[in-house]
Amino acid sequence: MADLSQQLSAWSKAVASMDMTTSSEQMLNMIAALKVPGVNMDALVASQRDNLEALNAANQAALEGMKAVGEWQAKLLQETMRELTAAIGKLSQSGSPQQLLAAESDLAKKAFATAVGQMQELTQIVIQANQQASAAIAKRIPESLGEIKDVLKLPEASGKA
Repeated sequence: MADLSQQLSAWSKAVASMDMTTSSEQMLNMIAALKVPGVNMDALVASQRDNLEALNAANQAALEGMKAVGEWQAKLLQETMRELTAAIGKLSQSGSPQQLLAAESDLAKKAFATAVGQMQELTQIVIQANQQASAAIAKRIPESLGEIKDVLKLPEASGKA
């Protein structure tokens, strides 16, 4: 079980270390060097840099969510193995067939209740990760749309009608 936890930790560190900012920054520098009539390249680059930062934040939230699900699954597997071992021990101590049936029935009832509770916990983990990832993008979209005017060097609208 420790191997699974170590593998999960190593995997999440590897994914987190993938730094997209260096290659993105190089691409943005190339775009900034272009001269396009009617386009404020500095504003375009600044806007795209902000978009990439929002995307990075969303990806980080998704990664944290995946890590939380993996850790939850590892914890669940450990708990299940402990409970299974204890249940088998109790069943082997049951005397009559009626006592065995009662013990099995109790075990099934507890297993069902545990499974429902665990599914609710998993649902909360996934919902939270999705909300955090979505929030980073949703916050950035209106800002990005507002920057189009700066990118296209559009004059401010006058108050005259």
